[in-house]
Amino acid sequence: MEQQIGGERASARVGALLEEIQQRLFDDIEGARRLIDQALLVLQAPSEPGTTRTGGLAPWQARRVARYIDENLEGALTVAELAAVGGVRPGYFGKAFKSSFGVSPHAMVLQRRVARAKILIALGEDPLKDIALACGFSDQSHLTNRFHRLAGMTPAAWRRLHAAAPAFERHDGDHGGCVQLDRRVQA
Repeated sequence: MEQQIGGERASARVGALLEEIQQRLFDDIEGARRLIDQALLVLQAPSEPGTTRTGGLAPWQARRVARYIDENLEGALTVAELAAVGGVRPGYFGKAFKSSFGVSPHAMVLQRRVARAKILIALGEDPLKDIALACGFSDQSHLTNRFHRLAGMTPAAWRRLHAAAPAFERHDGDHGGCVQLDRRVQA
């Protein structure tokens, strides 16, 4: 019973973090990333004080692998490569990863690619084929298929939804190579 209560607390905490991440996603991307790291730590923590987690990746390994995935989404990511980043054998990595994150490495990579595609689609007018390649999909069709499965709508529908009620303005002035985003004031 204690373990279930601890699990419920962790679930409630992660749920609250996810809601805050969703609110910050477009106006405070770095803050959203910090909250994602906090959610991962909550999910990776033992469910009861004094218990140890068996199996899975150590928290530092999980953070390192997750960061590597996010930084290398545009390329092909192999289990062997991710295992090397985490410092474990490839044969052990898949099971340890799933124990730590609740999904397979492939599923997480697809989730992160779709999340990045959502941001790029909402922020710009780049062709979907370019966004697909920038997010590591083989082509626009691959992006559309995976996006629809995970987001429940096509990338074009996502773009229309965000174009109908734009929440941000782009300022392409000189900002050291960065694009500055400002929340639009709705009158």
